[in-house]
Amino acid sequence: MNALEAAISEFLFANYGLQGRLERLGGENLNYLVTPPEGRRRVLKIVEETEAEESAELENRLLEHARKAGFDLGLPVIEKTYRGEIDTRIDIPVSGAYRARMLRFVNGDLLENQPDISINLLSNVGLSLARLDKALEGFDHPALHRRHRWELKLAGRHRDKLHLVSDDEDRALAAWAFDRWSDVRDTLDALPAQAIHGDANPENILVEDGRVSGFVDFGDACHNPRACELAICLAYLMMDRDDPLQAADTVIEAYAAEQPLAREEREVLLPLVCGRLAVTVAMASARRAIDPDNPNWFLSLEPALDLLRRLRSEAP
Repeated sequence: MNALEAAISEFLFANYGLQGRLERLGGENLNYLVTPPEGRRRVLKIVEETEAEESAELENRLLEHARKAGFDLGLPVIEKTYRGEIDTRIDIPVSGAYRARMLRFVNGDLLENQPDISINLLSNVGLSLARLDKALEGFDHPALHRRHRWELKLAGRHRDKLHLVSDDEDRALAAWAFDRWSDVRDTLDALPAQAIHGDANPENILVEDGRVSGFVDFGDACHNPRACELAICLAYLMMDRDDPLQAADTVIEAYAAEQPLAREEREVLLPLVCGRLAVTVAMASARRAIDPDNPNWFLSLEPALDLLRRLRSEAP
C-alpha cells in the first residue's frame, strides 16, 4: 500500500468506520472504489477543496429531487460520516487538503465498456437522459449557477488555450470548432434552461441487460440550456463510430420523443457538439503540457480531433 492509499484507508476508518480494498477509478478526479470484506461497495469521491463544499450540498439535494420526482433508474446516494457530514476534509500526501464524500455504489457496467453500442442502446440512452432531465425540472440551488470549467454555455473561455495544441492543423481544427460554437452563442440565452447533469458521457452512464440502468457523477451539474445536456452526451457517443451523424440522430429522436425539442434547440445541437469537442481538445492539450505522463487527462484528445474532422467534412 502506497502513502496515498494509506492516507485514504486511515480517513475511511476514522470517518466511516470502514476498511476495505481500494481500487482507483478512471476519470480526471481522484476517486476510489471501496470494497469492504462484507457489505456493499462504495465510491469515495475526492475533489479540490475550493469547489467541494457547495458542490456536495448541490449534488445531495439534486439527487433527492430527482428521486422524489419519480426517476426510477439508479442514482448515487451520499452517505454521511459518523458526525453527520456529507463531505469532509482529507489530507492527501504531497498534494495537500482536499474534500471527500462517500457514495453508495450503483450497480451496472459503464457504457464506455460496452463492446458494441447498438442503435437500440443509443436510443435508450436518449430516452433515459430525457427522463432524467424531466425529473430535474424545477430544481434550483445557488451552487447550480456557479461557473466551472466544463460549462458548455461558456465554452469560449477556453479558446485562450489553443496555442497549447501542438499540431498546426489540429489547432486550426479546434479554432474552427470554437467558431461553430460562437455562431450560436448569442441564441443560447433564449433557449429553455434548467438543472442538467452536465457530463452525461459513457463514463457516467450505467448499463444492464442492454439498457441504461443509471447515471453517476453529478459533479458538473449546472443550470444551462437543456440543449447543452443533449449536446454533451452526443459529443461522446459520436466518437469512434463509423456512423456518427446517424448515431446522433438516433439519440436526438429518442430524447425528443420523451422531452420535445423546439426547432431552435435542434439547430444549436451540432454547433454545441463542436464547442464541447473544442473544449476537450483545448483542455487536454493544456493538461498534456502540464503532465504528459498522465494519460487519464487526455484520453479523449485524439477521438475528439477525429470526430471534428468528420464533422467539418460531412456535417451540414
